[in-house]
Amino acid sequence: MKTQLDKSFEVPQSTELVWEHLIDPEKIMDCVPGVSIDEKVGDNHYKGKVGMKFGPMGVKYNADIYYNEIDVDNRKIIISGDGVDAKGNGNAEMKMTIDLSDRDEGGVKLDAIMDVTVNGKIAQFGSRLISTVSNQLFKQFVTNFSKKLAAAEAAV
Repeated sequence: MKTQLDKSFEVPQSTELVWEHLIDPEKIMDCVPGVSIDEKVGDNHYKGKVGMKFGPMGVKYNADIYYNEIDVDNRKIIISGDGVDAKGNGNAEMKMTIDLSDRDEGGVKLDAIMDVTVNGKIAQFGSRLISTVSNQLFKQFVTNFSKKLAAAEAAV
């Protein structure tokens, strides 16, 4: 079962600060609910856990997370991940492209496209529920990321 989400949001901080946070998995991954980085296993390759709840069912994936592309000139990042359910009940894949653009009035606009594929027991809930959960997680991410950027800006 595959679904795609196109999302945008804006933050008032500088492009440099936003970029610095996006390319550092230690700074960005803890903004995503249910995601943790356990270790760096290579250049732009990390192992971690991804946990989430779909209706009555929770799932925890052992995941490989990759920064496939970090394009400084075009301010574009591609992150992918794939995980296997810790209980052996399926797997999931995600590819996210994030583009940054300066806003005329200051700050940064972030455009994100996420392709999510889920197989196994979770897929039985259908794309509508998976889209709903993904939208909720994205909103939580935006809130957490915005707070983290504001704190980093205040600390400077």
